[in-house]
Parts: sequence; C-alpha cells; structure tokens
Amino acid sequence: MNKEKVKESLQYIFKENSVVDSSTKSRILSKMITSSKKKRIVFMPIAVMICLLLGTAVWSATMFSNNNTQNAVTTEVQQENNENQLQENINETNKIAELEFEISRFEEEREYYHSVIGRMMSKLNNEEMLELAKSHFSYDIKVNQQQLPNNGRIEVDPGEVDVLLTFSMSPHYNVLSEEWYEKGMISGDYFSHITHVTPNNWEEIYADGSNVTARGYKFKNLKSGSIIIMSISEELKERLSLDTTNIEIVVK
Repeated sequence: MNKEKVKESLQYIFKENSVVDSSTKSRILSKMITSSKKKRIVFMPIAVMICLLLGTAVWSATMFSNNNTQNAVTTEVQQENNENQLQENINETNKIAELEFEISRFEEEREYYHSVIGRMMSKLNNEEMLELAKSHFSYDIKVNQQQLPNNGRIEVDPGEVDVLLTFSMSPHYNVLSEEWYEKGMISGDYFSHITHVTPNNWEEIYADGSNVTARGYKFKNLKSGSIIIMSISEELKERLSLDTTNIEIVVK
C-alpha cells in the first residue's frame, strides 16, 4: 500500500470517528505503530527459528548425501586397488612359473649337450685332446696396445713404452677333466716365459679381470734410437703364433 492510500485511509478513519483534535490523532497513530511493532517482534523470532531449522535440515541432508557418496567412492577405489593387486600377484606368479620352466629346459639341454660332447670326445686321440685343451686358453702380447707382428719387431714413439702379456681362459663347463685342463695351460708361470729383458730400467705392471690376467714391463723416458730386446720361450712362441723367440722394440 503506497503512502497516498495510507493517508486517505487515515483521513477516512478520523472523519468517521469525528476526530479533529491533533493530539488525539497522534495517540491513535502511536497505538497503531506500537501494535504493528509488537506483531513484528513476536513474528521475527519464530521466523528466525524456522529458517534455522530449515537450514539445519538442508545441511544435514547435504552432509549425509556427501558422506554416502564419499564412502561409495572410497569403497570403489579400494575394490579397484584390490583387483589390481590381485592381477599383479597373478602376473608375478606366471612370470616365476615361466622362468622355472625355462631353467628346467636349459638344464635338460645342458645335460643333452654334455652327453653328446662326451661321446664325441671319447673318439679323440691324445693329440686331438691336447689341442682341444689348449683352445681353452689364449695368450697375447701387445706393445703400447699395439699387436706384436709375427716377426717380433715393432716401432714405437719416444717416451713411455708398455709391454703387456695377457693370459685369458674360457670356462670349460666341466667338459674337460682336471688333467686335460691343466695340460691345456702353458707350463709354470706364464710370465716366466719372458726372459733376458734389456734395458733393465723397467718396472713391472699388472692388470687383472675375472677370466683375464696380464703382466708386463713399463719403460720410461725412452729416446729416439733406443731399443728394447727380450726373449720368449718356444712354448710361448707357439701360443702367440710368432715366427721367432726374439722380440725387438725400436723407438723411432
């Protein structure tokens, strides 16, 4: 209701009740306003209470729904994780079974090859057996990491010179008996097959690995025109496939 209509209503009330005194009009208006305020004062707490109850009900319903949703998601994630873990365990078990099968197959193959090799070796004479035993061992001599030529002569640059004799052996996988295995190696200490080394101002050097070992000589501060001379045994000469037992290293 707008202000104009309110005024018209009040004027009508005053006229019908023959109210002409201004103080009486004020008193009537005061009562109307007070009555209206009382109604609002009584109504406001009830309204606030209803709003709070409604809000609490909505919040509880929302939280309950969220908790149910979260619990459902958590359960689904746990179930998925359990299924993934189960699948991983199955895959791991399958891999182990495959490896065990492969190992078993390799063992069967090894036994078969051992039996075949055993039958073949039984037909070899002593000379052939010795060659087979020697093939399990190899010897090599290098000068400054260069292969020594068959004639036993090599040229190097001035400065340091390393002469290294390397001895390596192949795993025999129980093919050879211990007797033939020992016959396949060079006699005694392989490094003792190098003798008469000049000049004598050298130092001994070493290098070792799992199936490889090496020993040799290091010469320092060699000038141009210097010559290193050494001798090797006939047995080492044969293993190195050289044409001579005399080794000559010339500094350029």
